[in-house]
Amino acid sequence: MKSEKLADRAFVHLIALTALTSAIAYFAHAVAGLGVLIIAAAPVGLMKVRLVLLEFLHLRGRASPLVPSVVAWAGLVLTMACLKLLALSVTAAG
Repeated sequence: MKSEKLADRAFVHLIALTALTSAIAYFAHAVAGLGVLIIAAAPVGLMKVRLVLLEFLHLRGRASPLVPSVVAWAGLVLTMACLKLLALSVTAAG
């Protein structure tokens, strides 16, 4: 597939993931607290980061050993951010 079509498809996926994140934020925050919102939105955030990083590094669709390490790095950073937010929400509530 041509790179322009891949970039267009990546853009459409990014817009869809952003809309999904907004919907999760609206419904999860209305139904439950900040902790549920963080846990619900984190996987979508990881998919967005993975999409953008792999597109930026021109690794999307390639069998490169760098892909798992990029995804693992993004997951680690996102996990640390989520744990910090959850800790802050627990200490603020208690």
